[in-house]
Amino acid sequence: MRPTLALTIAAIVATAAPIVSLSSLAHADNEFEVSVAKGIVTVTTHPGWHINKDYPWKLTIGDTKLDKSKFSLEETSAKVDAPKGAGKLKGAVCSKEQCYTFEKEVSIQ
Repeated sequence: MRPTLALTIAAIVATAAPIVSLSSLAHADNEFEVSVAKGIVTVTTHPGWHINKDYPWKLTIGDTKLDKSKFSLEETSAKVDAPKGAGKLKGAVCSKEQCYTFEKEVSIQ
């Protein structure tokens, strides 16, 4: 391979890699929405997506850890009763072609 061709390919790959990474991160919120109301955290999928019931769902609020057994997992929604406080929700949604795992900060009033 000629040196100039190798440098051109390397430059293209270096330029494209951050774009691919950013599109994957920015893409996650297009598949679902997270809402909190009256102590219930709800994940609702957008059309074409469903809840991954096999994923080990978890909500951590302070010292309280709610695992998958505490969640109500339906085809297009996941719900869990949560104590007051700020925490982290972990879950996954899938389409026919792909799945995305996510972590979301939540605040329960």
